[in-house]
This record gives sequence, structure tokens and C-alpha cells, in this order.
Amino acid sequence: MYSMDDLLALADAEKADKLKLHFGKPPVMVWYDKYPKLPGGKASLIEGPAITSEDSEHFLFSLANSRQRREIRERGGATFFFLFRGSILFLVRASVTDGVVGFEIQ
Repeated sequence: MYSMDDLLALADAEKADKLKLHFGKPPVMVWYDKYPKLPGGKASLIEGPAITSEDSEHFLFSLANSRQRREIRERGGATFFFLFRGSILFLVRASVTDGVVGFEIQ
């Protein structure tokens, strides 16, 4: 199981522009600024297993408060900010696909 704290710390340390967390796939970091000539930026898989539905639920409870979780479940998605370690602000876009929540974090 992945740790959200570890994934966000890695994305911050690597200066990734986006962290993608989707069921059935390993986490992906994307860089746009470092590779401006590549359409869609450069993506790199984080070495490890594919994200499970349990990982997805764990991420949901790690990132979203109860109001945000309700909005995700009722509306099929939500966009909100997440303050990491008291100083790093991430924009989180969560969406539900086939009953499982996926995330794109910038």
C-alpha cells in the first residue's frame, strides 16, 4: 500500500507538476515546466504496484474532509486544496470512475 505522505513528499522533492493516482495503474509524476517542448509534458511511473481500491480509499481519507468526501461520492468528483506539512499547498482534483476514486494533484 502506498503512503500519501510519501507520494506527496516525493512529488515535492522531484518538483513534479502533477501526481496522478488512478486505480489499476502505478502512480505517475508529470513535469511540464522542465519539458516545455513535449506536448503533455514528461510522465514517469513511480516504481511499484498498481493502485488498488484500498489505496484509493486510503488516499480519499488522507486528502479530503467529510464534506469533500460526500461531494465526491454524490457528484462524482470535487476540486479542493490540500495543505501538506503545514506549508505546501496542493490542488486536488478527485473523480469517481467505475465506483473508485482517482486523483490528480498539482
